[in-house]
Amino acid sequence: MTQEEKLEARYAKLAGGRKQDAGADLRDRAKGALWGLIVGDCLGSPIQFSGKESHPWITDVVECPVFGLPPGYWTDDSSMAMCIMDSYVRKGGYDLKDIGRTFVKWFMDGYLSSVDGKSFDVGTATWSACQNIAFRKSLVNGSEDAQGNGSIMRFAPSWFIARKENDPTKVMHEISDLTHCSKRVRDTVDKFAKILDEHMEGKRTSTVSAYKVREEVNNSGWAVSTLEAALWAFNTTNNFRDALVAAVNLGGDADTIGAVCGQIAGAYYGHSAIPRKWLEAVKDWQKVDTLIDSFLEMTT
Repeated sequence: MTQEEKLEARYAKLAGGRKQDAGADLRDRAKGALWGLIVGDCLGSPIQFSGKESHPWITDVVECPVFGLPPGYWTDDSSMAMCIMDSYVRKGGYDLKDIGRTFVKWFMDGYLSSVDGKSFDVGTATWSACQNIAFRKSLVNGSEDAQGNGSIMRFAPSWFIARKENDPTKVMHEISDLTHCSKRVRDTVDKFAKILDEHMEGKRTSTVSAYKVREEVNNSGWAVSTLEAALWAFNTTNNFRDALVAAVNLGGDADTIGAVCGQIAGAYYGHSAIPRKWLEAVKDWQKVDTLIDSFLEMTT
């Protein structure tokens, strides 16, 4: 057994030695959904924009030639999720205007970016929305044509916040509409929420991907296809690691497919199922962990 395998075995033992397919306790699943998002983002970003078959096979957190970054530097997916968590912790609760302002702070100043002082990998709809929030104070941005995956890449924090409010669906839609005001996207958010509902209850989702085999999977940046791609990776595997490897190696919008699958798989298998070396490869992982813990103390 290698040293790396010994460390993984020790971590599994500390986590209780739970069979991965048996689900996890509530806090472990909650933390798994949030960390799964970030790890999936970091795993997928090195082959973002690549063809499904025209990239190195990713099994670890490696440097990202797409943006010229070292291993573990997260992209917009994680930054915007962190913005939502950061707002909730700072404000002591849900404040849609502050979430919007925090998005702008990331967009303009690189707040909670992995690259100090700089945002990057910003989608067209998000770019336009941040401009509108900053200069027009608009909290509803985009159009029905804005069907990109920007809302679901950052979704898990919205799900946790919504469960503390009187009208969860309204809250999830409000946070989504900050950048992607589209019925099709809201429908995708609702479908994603149902999956997390099941996983946070410890039940494996009954939702099955529209894609049956890898060749069918659309790896584009559209919300509908991204969720279906992430579901395909989860449906066709039986542990967190394999689900994420299957997801990111679809290429295309690999960081977001990874982030979405990470939320789905993390909420089912739990934080303790995420390879320790993947967690510790993330830049400033202990600071990220503190933010996640602070957020979950208030929402779970």
